Amino acid sequence: MSGNVGTILLSHQAPTSLIRMVEYWRALDAEQDFLIAYGGNDPSALLIDCCEVINIDDPELKTRDHPRERQSYIGVFRAAVDWIQRNELTHIHFAEFDEIPLVKNLNSSLVATLESEGCDVLGHRLRRIDQTNHPHCLSHLADQKFMEYWKMMSLREDKTVILSMLGCGSFWTKEAFLAIASLQPPLRIYLELLLPTAAHHLGFRVRNIPTDDAFMAPEVLKDESEIERYRNLGAWRVHPVKNMWTKVV
Repeated sequence: MSGNVGTILLSHQAPTSLIRMVEYWRALDAEQDFLIAYGGNDPSALLIDCCEVINIDDPELKTRDHPRERQSYIGVFRAAVDWIQRNELTHIHFAEFDEIPLVKNLNSSLVATLESEGCDVLGHRLRRIDQTNHPHCLSHLADQKFMEYWKMMSLREDKTVILSMLGCGSFWTKEAFLAIASLQPPLRIYLELLLPTAAHHLGFRVRNIPTDDAFMAPEVLKDESEIERYRNLGAWRVHPVKNMWTKVV
């Protein structure tokens, strides 16, 4: 694997669950640094010693109805900048706690995909949604500032492109990740639109991860007892598996 990869794991689970999560990820791929972006309410979670932990106390992250409240990851990205710089990382793997890797050395496969695609960002369910009836796009278009923002900041000839991708399971070059972390949009933009669209308009190339998106579909809850079956079906990872590490607190 070329480069130095860091994995950010976003979680609000109990300290024992956080430790189990990192141990599982590390057993599949020890060649990576880990950062837990902790959004829970237990101060002892910040004291675990399996990896570095940062506290994320951000109302734009802690939403209930994520699309309607336009949940954002900009605050999480921004909080990770110092860790990225200190560890001289070249690539960042951003994952949520209920996303389970199934193959060894997943980061090597993701770096190889970046290189073969000549891109800067990989994600799941990547699609273009402007000029469609996609509900997230329509709700944002009601705000005039939404399209004005892209026209103001875009480096692209076509400034009307709107992309969507899942917020979980994204893989970034350091430059693309830091560019997102530096954004200060004049309105809140739902993360599934903001992450790929902003990356695109800033001149980065965004591509889909080459594995079946059905394994990552958030509409269908998966069970930890099915992990081996998903692995045999060729999944690189599976999402969402809510009780893999123990119940959420």
